[in-house]
Amino acid sequence: MTASVFSTAASKFVERSQSLLDQALPDHRAELTTSDSPTGDSTLLVATPAGVLVTVELFAGGHHVGNLTMSMRLRWRTHEQALVVDESRFGLFLATDRQPLVRFEFQDKLTATPQSHWHFHAERGSFSALLARTGDRGTGRRDPTRLASLHFPLGGPHFRPSLADVIEFVIVECGVDALPGWRRAVHDYRTHWRRDEAAATTRQFPAETAEALRRLGWVVRPPAPRAIPQPFVTVVAR
Repeated sequence: MTASVFSTAASKFVERSQSLLDQALPDHRAELTTSDSPTGDSTLLVATPAGVLVTVELFAGGHHVGNLTMSMRLRWRTHEQALVVDESRFGLFLATDRQPLVRFEFQDKLTATPQSHWHFHAERGSFSALLARTGDRGTGRRDPTRLASLHFPLGGPHFRPSLADVIEFVIVECGVDALPGWRRAVHDYRTHWRRDEAAATTRQFPAETAEALRRLGWVVRPPAPRAIPQPFVTVVAR
């Protein structure tokens, strides 16, 4: 695997994301690019030229009402020959406030919190009362006074929200201005995303995928045991 192939795959990912922003949101002023990770671990960051976080400006009736911040860290998995999202973070802010309204986060590495989760920055007395009564039970670091301290699971790495989901949320649910072709842009991005995630799921569960294909009438044969990638050596050949 050469750096050039990795860079090409990452560039296509960034171009697709930039196209979605350009076709869905007016005057957002966000510019996506790739930059080498300072850790030197063959990781690229989706970032503005000035830093890691991208700020997407949101408008309503032509007035700047909010910001969407985003960052995505990409990595090439050699044994899978695939580009994967190592980490993604999306945050929705009121234009005049530094505290987020909601955050969608994903971290591929194992942590004490769910890999894919969302934080809701709003408070309700009844919820705070529940957290106070449950005390130190569970594994999460909860603050009874802050609902945002909870991590709401989103189904794991292959079911996490994509940029298309976040864009659809701010347009449909939050009512920000959108360009006429935003639905097509969201649909096109989501189509590519789902295909990529379907391929990733296939690589993670090859035996189950093969069985599902056989039931559909496909003829599927496993590789020789020594050719099976290390993470999947437990796959039983048929």
